[in-house]
Amino acid sequence: MLPRPALAPFTVACLAALASAQAPADATIPTAARVVPYPIDLPANFLKAVENGTRTLDGAPGPNHWTNYAHYDLAAELDPAAKRVTGKAQLTYMNRSPGRINRLVIHCYQDLMKPGAQRTRTVVPTPGFEVGEVTIDGEKARTFVRDTIMNVRLPQEIPSGGKVTVAIDWAYQVPKAGTAPRTGYEDEDVFYLAYWYPQFAVYDDVDGWVADPYRGNGEFYMDYADYDISFTVPVGYIVRATGVLQNPGDVLTKKAMDALDAARETRDVVHVVDREDLANGTATRESSTGKLTWKFHAENVRDAAVSIGRTYLWDVAQAVVKDKNGPGKDGTCEIHAVYEANAGDWVRGVEYARHTIEFMSANVFPYPWPHMTACEGIIGGGMEFPMMTIIGGRNPAGTIAHELIHMWFPMIVGSNEKRYAWQDEGFTSFWTTLCRGDFTRRENGPRGDILSAANTIARGGDVVCMRHGDTYGTDNFGFASYSKTAAILHQTRAMLGDEVFFAAFRRYVADWAYKHPQPYDFFRSFGKSAGMDLEPYFRTWFFEAWQLDQAVQSVQPTGSGTLVTIEDRGRAWHPSVVEATYADGKTERKNIAMDWWRTHTIARLQFGKDVVKVVIDPDVGTIDVNRKNNTWEKEQ
Repeated sequence: MLPRPALAPFTVACLAALASAQAPADATIPTAARVVPYPIDLPANFLKAVENGTRTLDGAPGPNHWTNYAHYDLAAELDPAAKRVTGKAQLTYMNRSPGRINRLVIHCYQDLMKPGAQRTRTVVPTPGFEVGEVTIDGEKARTFVRDTIMNVRLPQEIPSGGKVTVAIDWAYQVPKAGTAPRTGYEDEDVFYLAYWYPQFAVYDDVDGWVADPYRGNGEFYMDYADYDISFTVPVGYIVRATGVLQNPGDVLTKKAMDALDAARETRDVVHVVDREDLANGTATRESSTGKLTWKFHAENVRDAAVSIGRTYLWDVAQAVVKDKNGPGKDGTCEIHAVYEANAGDWVRGVEYARHTIEFMSANVFPYPWPHMTACEGIIGGGMEFPMMTIIGGRNPAGTIAHELIHMWFPMIVGSNEKRYAWQDEGFTSFWTTLCRGDFTRRENGPRGDILSAANTIARGGDVVCMRHGDTYGTDNFGFASYSKTAAILHQTRAMLGDEVFFAAFRRYVADWAYKHPQPYDFFRSFGKSAGMDLEPYFRTWFFEAWQLDQAVQSVQPTGSGTLVTIEDRGRAWHPSVVEATYADGKTERKNIAMDWWRTHTIARLQFGKDVVKVVIDPDVGTIDVNRKNNTWEKEQ
């Protein structure tokens, strides 16, 4: 758990420098023409939402805020030999908005795989979704499909508080692992099914229907829903899915059920299915039909995934979820890992997953769901889904932490990953560094993230964060959405101090849990919590590709001490921490306020005599692109 309020050594006493620190008092320093960040203009639809009382200008949801909801009843079957899923869906849409809805919009994500589809990834095409009859409340519906989007015309509008049920029969060919993003199969042994069912698009309070086509790079924007899943597979295949298994007695052996019962009483790792079970063919119950149907139920989640494997070992343990049942009332969560016997460090998968859930629950927001499952295989890297992840590689510790932290961003805080990928990937990357540092007891992760981002920017690799995920190249997408955003957050933390920063983050998450915050909500929420105008700061770092480059221009002895001249050579403004080291080893720090840099490029600071070293940003809390000019040392 993060200490409160401080996390040494990365806290920089810079809050005063940001707002009200003493600026260099030297009237001989001329003012300079600086590039001023534009205001962050709020879109017209966002302002309309504020007027309607669903959002506020303080970054919190308004008193009239709403989100629509759904219920998915999905019955599907996998034919492992044919690599084919067939299914029937009953999709119930609930209109919680104050207005009437005259159509439904449904994502058909597998249509990304169709020949000729527009994509940002290289794939091996499949036929995509094969959609049969579509009905609304039992009557045949009129539909129109374009790209990966199905529009369904309604015979009558859905009134506020009303609902409608759509029935869809569908099937698709599961792509081979590595030929499609985030999903696929390995021979007939392991299947990980994502984007495997028709799913409602989001209808929100700002933009109405938000249904960008799936191109492969930008990820997803989804509403919250309840799920009932029935999945039929051959005997011997272990099925894990979003939700709680409803019929363990129908599919699990007595040994497996006893192991699950035992695991609920201990933090020790318990083996539900082990090597002996796989060797003896006793991983699951038998069936006269050769098939078993696994049933799952999930509540208040924004998606569902399914893992199916006949070569999986299965481990489980308990995690403690701080404050899950209210302040001071801890709860528990089952942590599962399924992996193949030759999967290297996956034998510690439950341990890594448990630490992540406990760390994030203690420091951000209590993990709300009954289980978390980490699945090995299928892809390089990993991909997140509610209560489920798929992760490749033999050394999964870091990736497990990252993918499980996605349970908070965007599974709890339901931002639009496609349009603002940094709002989930960047936040997740930031917290991954802290989480892994807590596990390994190493505290240099934030410093490494900042230096790495600064080096990329210095090499000309910068790109703005506020771009749609499908408009980047792969490398630029990764930098803007992951690395740069994480570094900005580390820098923000150093600037505000731990007490203010972490309180602001927790407030943002608590306010927007199970809702759909936009970037403007995040910016204003942080400014409100910090008690200051952070708009120029966020405009600089998220909307622009401006560089921060502060340099020690000169160090000159004077009759009374030492005059240190600092030059700001970049366009990005940032408060400065300047440390002088004296000949006797003592140090002294002075701050330069951000307001000073708004109108000046030079600052002069007066230190005492016998200065032997001067360093700007001694704690490495800023994304300064040239650290070589941050340090001056007296020649010996």
